[in-house]
Amino acid sequence: MLDRIIKQSDFMSVVRELSRQRRLVGPVAREDRYFYEVVDEPSKLDLSFNYCVYGPRAFLFPPTETLFTFDQRDGHFEAKPVLDNQPLAFVGVHPCDINAIRLLDHVFAEDHRDEHYLTRRENTLIVGIDCLKPCTEGVFCADMHGNEAKDGFDVMLYRLHEDNDEVVFGVVFGSKAGREWMLYSRACRTPTAMDEREFEEYQRMKAAAFPRRLKTQFEELPALLDRSYDSLLWEATARRCYSCGSCNLSCPTCYCFNIYDEVDMSLDSGARKREWDGCQLEGFAEVAGEHNFRPKTASRLRHRIYRKAKWILEQTGIPGCVGCARCDRACTAKINSVEIYNQLAEEV
Repeated sequence: MLDRIIKQSDFMSVVRELSRQRRLVGPVAREDRYFYEVVDEPSKLDLSFNYCVYGPRAFLFPPTETLFTFDQRDGHFEAKPVLDNQPLAFVGVHPCDINAIRLLDHVFAEDHRDEHYLTRRENTLIVGIDCLKPCTEGVFCADMHGNEAKDGFDVMLYRLHEDNDEVVFGVVFGSKAGREWMLYSRACRTPTAMDEREFEEYQRMKAAAFPRRLKTQFEELPALLDRSYDSLLWEATARRCYSCGSCNLSCPTCYCFNIYDEVDMSLDSGARKREWDGCQLEGFAEVAGEHNFRPKTASRLRHRIYRKAKWILEQTGIPGCVGCARCDRACTAKINSVEIYNQLAEEV
């Protein structure tokens, strides 16, 4: 059910007011591609974008960040945490990326809370925009249940029709904050019965527009991988892999990191930092004594696929892959996740 109806011009006016309170991040066109970027003017946002090269992960979990600084005083060290609580708003996030953020929320809040991530997240408003059809070739988001976002957003927009060359959005509230923000603006109206019928038609059209690319149902992927651990496909595919980590960098759900200290020349002060790490890099699984748990490319490739389609799902109940196919597009060796799953299914 829809909560409100709003025209795009009215919506952008509401976003302009929002920009006075929060830093805005959304899809920006760079030649023929789109990127999530910080904008100083809402008009720079392009809500008609197909897909962004990278997901919004870096704004909540930066590639490099300082966790705390430390100084030596009176013979002992004092540490000061560094937390980023600047208000942020994502405007124009597709369902796949909303589901990716939902996984990160779970990972960084479960067991040992990560206050650095959670401080950013608690100060972030997410405005999603739904996809009526696949955003580009190669995606398999419908197979991974990534093309629908049921939660994880504050406001979701659905492009229903155009009125005098202006897009009219159906609005669904996902949180109290999203509801209060939209209703306070008084820029939207209550949906009519005709609007609801149009939204039902939208849902039918969307269901028909997303093809299934996997030969195995999403729920059956963990069992498929259970049976495929010793498949020769891993070694055969790994012969093409450069272990460059492009798949890790482009994936919106990867959350592995490394921690290191930077100390000044006096050794009296410094900072503890963390940076993204990737399971496809040769030294990722190396431990003390120069022992490497996954020295072979094939074992690292298998590890990534198992993480995305089996282990994360089993541990969290949330898919580790949203089917955006960014890893496939970023891979210089043209290794394709869908082909791996389908070839394993044929073997079985």
